[in-house]
Amino acid sequence: MRINDSTPRQRATGRETEALAARPRPKRPRALLASALATAVWCATVVFTPILVCVILGWWQAGAEGPVSVVAAAAGVAWLSGHGVPVDIGPMHLSVPPLAITVLVAWRLAKAAAGTTRAIGGRDAAAVRAAAGLVTILYTGLVAAAAALSARGPFDVDVLPALLHAVPLVVAATAYGSAREAGVLPWTTASVWLRRGLRTGFITAGALLAFGAAAVGAAFAVRGPVVADTLGLYGNASWIVALLTLVYLPNLAVWAAAYIAGPGFAVGAGTAVQTELVELGPLPAFPVFAAVPNAPLPDYATVLVGLPLMLAAVFGVILTYRSPDLRLPRVTTASIVAAAGAALTLGLLSFLSGGAAGRDLLADLGPDPLAVAWISGVQFLIGLVGAALVARLFAVHRRAAEAELVRRDTVVIPEPAPGRDDGLPCHT
Repeated sequence: MRINDSTPRQRATGRETEALAARPRPKRPRALLASALATAVWCATVVFTPILVCVILGWWQAGAEGPVSVVAAAAGVAWLSGHGVPVDIGPMHLSVPPLAITVLVAWRLAKAAAGTTRAIGGRDAAAVRAAAGLVTILYTGLVAAAAALSARGPFDVDVLPALLHAVPLVVAATAYGSAREAGVLPWTTASVWLRRGLRTGFITAGALLAFGAAAVGAAFAVRGPVVADTLGLYGNASWIVALLTLVYLPNLAVWAAAYIAGPGFAVGAGTAVQTELVELGPLPAFPVFAAVPNAPLPDYATVLVGLPLMLAAVFGVILTYRSPDLRLPRVTTASIVAAAGAALTLGLLSFLSGGAAGRDLLADLGPDPLAVAWISGVQFLIGLVGAALVARLFAVHRRAAEAELVRRDTVVIPEPAPGRDDGLPCHT
């Protein structure tokens, strides 16, 4: 019979040591690396695969001429252009990003960073930096590899400019997705007037973009025969041209919003397309250019020029009536923030939607960001602040009248003084 001569303290210490030794070590770094790698690769795959399928279909329809490596390079160039990367296709320099692909890339990057943050259970700023930073590094490596492998045939992509254009988009999207998943967005801790002002500004800019999209649809409908004839020039490849037109429709919506706001846009060097002035040169046979206005607006349609001011007035009234808890200085400040936010949003979108599609004829495409931000900002400021002040004036009078009616219609019932007779009689 074996006698255990260890003391109770030693036995307890031994059990504690065994328990600590058996406890698994935290796997947070391993989970971070695995999740970031998986989400970054999946993000690139989800966006790149449909592009590759469309390029392969077009290659087959064209007779399957040319090596497969050039086909893959064409898909890579299309994927990189969605990141705002300038590419060279033969003699043509293309730096106009298709905003439809750009929005898809930003959404998938935000989802990738959010998934990585969720995998490590991140709930603080350190986790956001770790998850967003690692996803950014890995995805940037994929962009660099795609830029190096896509320089084949008629395509030429420089790696350094590709990274300089793609990294800001990647950083912004991953930081937003990770911070939102972790619940540490500055939006939740900002002042009420700041949140309402920014929200109103984004909604105002979105409303103007919606009218721009409607104007693009109306232009395609009015000039439908010209667009159809332009597509007919491409024969069996007309569906590829139509698909390219679809991915550039968000760009056209931004250009139309700039057209409505006043500054207009350019379709080539030395050109201008505005409501009261149209100066155009020879344009390529492409459906996007077939829908460009070739004459100033008629007199009855110049009411579109006042559309940003009217939209700002509407949302200024909405901002005021949804902020009864804010005093007049805060409402005024919120409307100023809304005007600045809407103007900066349109200016940024104008910058992203423009670029070049050639070196001579189409070296300047899109609206001027500074002109769009300045002119639309003035209209938004007048409409939002003026409508907010007028709405607050009527809101104050309405609430005062309601308070007066309540005071007159209310009958005050005095409370009885406490005493012996207040209680109910008790029968014994």
